[in-house]
Amino acid sequence: MATDGSRGNDSAEAEKAKTESLYREVNERMNEVNAQRASFDLPQDVICECAQPECSELVALTAVEYRGLRLHGTWFVIAPLDEHFFPEIERVVAQDVHYWVVEKHGKAGELAEKLDPRSRRV
Repeated sequence: MATDGSRGNDSAEAEKAKTESLYREVNERMNEVNAQRASFDLPQDVICECAQPECSELVALTAVEYRGLRLHGTWFVIAPLDEHFFPEIERVVAQDVHYWVVEKHGKAGELAEKLDPRSRRV
């Protein structure tokens, strides 16, 4: 992983965006199952949406926080650790003790919007 802000090639960036979008899709399905919960202020676990294909870290956030995150097709929730952050394709837009929210930019951002499961439901 490049942590110096250097740009990778477009193919590598596309693969990272696809990986993150897959995790987002899984989290969307889990959120639908959890939507019937009585309280929206209780934390729920979601899978880290970082670009690492082997990542299975769980991140805790409330249903309200999750809904706010999903308002943006280029935003993803990741574990709050540098090794989950890829500055060549994203920037941190919010930090919490339990998670970070990153925004994809460039080609990765375009692909993230295209693969956004919420935009396909319209």
